[in-house]
Amino acid sequence: MNEPIFKRCRCRGDDGRDLGDRCPKLRRSDGSWNRRHGTWYFVLELRAGPNGRRRQIRRGGFDTRDDASAARDEAKRKAGRGADPSTRLTTGTFLTGWLESRRDLKQTTRRNYRLIIGTYLVPLLGHVELDQLGGPGGAGYVGEMFATIEQWNTELAAGRPVRKYQRHVGPAAMQRIRACLRVALNDAVDQGLIAWNPAVRVRLAPEKRQRPVVWTGERKTAFWKTYRQRVEDARQAAPGRHVDAFDIWRHMSLRPAPVMVWAPADAGAFLDYASRDRLSALFEVLATTGMRRGEACGLEWADVDLAAAELSVTTERVQVGWHVIEDDPKSEAGRRTVALDKGTVAVLRAHRRRQLADRLAWGDAWTDSGKVFTREDGAALHPAAVTLLFERLSFAAGLPPVGLHALRHGAASYALAAGLDVKLVSDRLGHSTSTLTRDVYTSVLPDVARAAAEAAAAMILRQRAR
Repeated sequence: MNEPIFKRCRCRGDDGRDLGDRCPKLRRSDGSWNRRHGTWYFVLELRAGPNGRRRQIRRGGFDTRDDASAARDEAKRKAGRGADPSTRLTTGTFLTGWLESRRDLKQTTRRNYRLIIGTYLVPLLGHVELDQLGGPGGAGYVGEMFATIEQWNTELAAGRPVRKYQRHVGPAAMQRIRACLRVALNDAVDQGLIAWNPAVRVRLAPEKRQRPVVWTGERKTAFWKTYRQRVEDARQAAPGRHVDAFDIWRHMSLRPAPVMVWAPADAGAFLDYASRDRLSALFEVLATTGMRRGEACGLEWADVDLAAAELSVTTERVQVGWHVIEDDPKSEAGRRTVALDKGTVAVLRAHRRRQLADRLAWGDAWTDSGKVFTREDGAALHPAAVTLLFERLSFAAGLPPVGLHALRHGAASYALAAGLDVKLVSDRLGHSTSTLTRDVYTSVLPDVARAAAEAAAAMILRQRAR
């Protein structure tokens, strides 16, 4: 027997009491329901509890009979899973509690999830009851959330940001938002709180990996011309005031693409210039091995075997906000052994001698961190300080700007251009598969591309010279 579904209103009779389902305005003169008056309700009888008493839940405020019927059916399904349908858990409350309960998450992951939940999920989905989100129309709520974010992007592009400190949310960020919601709702399904995960069926624009672009001669000429013009404009706009040429040089708008890498000659010029710096060996290692910034900052002498010309990646220093933690590599493939060339071995030997001399000079004030690359007093490096030093040295060397991660891009590109197998390069970089290495980290250097074009054209037999 179906539980009753009925319509009622809040009109009052002459005695001051609610008329409820007895209000004459609920129906038209022909007996049909008046759509403009009253709302729909349902009553669901529940099984007897431990005390032997039967109970019922009653909910209303639905615009149509179908809405009330769907809500009743969802409440029945929830009761069938052993959950209490009388409790009304919002998505925001669930997500907040879920994040606190997931003690197994890495600190970086936890921080990213907290930002996503606080910035997007709770403001846009927090008011929706978890039952509704996990019901038949749940995908609609999730789709509306992403449509709202797209609208924010449109407003931002038009110069009308709707939120303070608003930033553009690209395809990659959209995928991260959905991934966070999907992980959380998978746990809700496992706990029996919802029947299915609506984040699984929402389609988003595919994430486009940013392919590195090489600083060719033409691109460098155009960059320096624009850079000098902006510096001159800044000086004319504020005569007598200091112009931060470094800040103009590093501005992303001057770069032809978000991810730029140096040609081999520019990489060599940087290493030559940086050789006068105390941490020059750090940049040598990054450029020749393709290690990540955090892996190099976390490298310890105990994991370096100069006699065998190899090092082991076992720890990385990860920046969480401004705080730095030490953690395992980001994946199992990240825990690896990397072979070193003779030049890098020689650089590390010289670096170690200088570090031992610094240790004697500092005496009792020396911090024995065990790290290969440290501050002047032996303390571990902050990853952000390494990035800033890299940019300062690049600017002083008169080179076009690249991110520190470009040394990793370059290491992969140079190795593949030299003829190394892509699987070997992938293993050196710590990738779980060679697909990422092939698709993203293999910038085609101009000289290599021209040689490939000549070789391909030479395969075509011609009767007449071109």
